[in-house]
Amino acid sequence: MELKCVVAIVRLDVVEVLERKLGAIHIHGVTVTRVRGFGVHPNYFADDWTTEHVKIEIFAQAENADVLVKTIMDVAHVGASGDGVVAVIPVEKFFRVRNQREAFP
Repeated sequence: MELKCVVAIVRLDVVEVLERKLGAIHIHGVTVTRVRGFGVHPNYFADDWTTEHVKIEIFAQAENADVLVKTIMDVAHVGASGDGVVAVIPVEKFFRVRNQREAFP
């Protein structure tokens, strides 16, 4: 089974809606972290160039990655700078710490 890691950095205000939509497409394992950073157009006139966003990381089967990305983009998109970014990363190996074995050999 081929796995992908979908990483999205989105605005704080979309997290609750996104969590509900992910549940609706049967994505139940999600890591959500508050992060700070800036993208292509930082605010150089502010004391702190960074803004607060949320980073979401999801391990999914490769065949589900496109639906997952579309769902994230549909929920997070308002057409403004700061909407966020999404990346799909291949997963070389995936281990379960509980039994110290590769989960998908």
